[in-house]
Amino acid sequence: MVGSEMVTGMSYFQVEALAILEGLKLAWSWSFQKVEIKSDNALLIDTLRNGLAAVNNIVEVRTIHEWFYKGWEVKCRLILRDSNKVADCLDNEARGRMNQLVVLNDPPQNVRHILEEDIQHALHSKAAYVEA
Repeated sequence: MVGSEMVTGMSYFQVEALAILEGLKLAWSWSFQKVEIKSDNALLIDTLRNGLAAVNNIVEVRTIHEWFYKGWEVKCRLILRDSNKVADCLDNEARGRMNQLVVLNDPPQNVRHILEEDIQHALHSKAAYVEA
């Protein structure tokens, strides 16, 4: 698991697209072969999934589309905002640092408990799904 954070002065849609693009660049530099993009931005995920990214007027979205075809497997998944607590926590921590990309090799101490909760929730959800 690798993460990054950044703050910019763009629209929410464009910020999400830029974050995904930077995440793809980071994953490529680490030679990942499979990448799963998770976002709570339904419009962006739908745009990336349905092929409209190639003709989108936002350059970051078009560039994401190009990165999908670099010889690796990329999947997009919509997640609920409730499942995005780690990203929200990192976002709150980063406020004020404009136009910076910060690469996190290890999660900061203040988000570790949220990650642990997410893992427990995911394990519980998976167990409930298997039982059903």
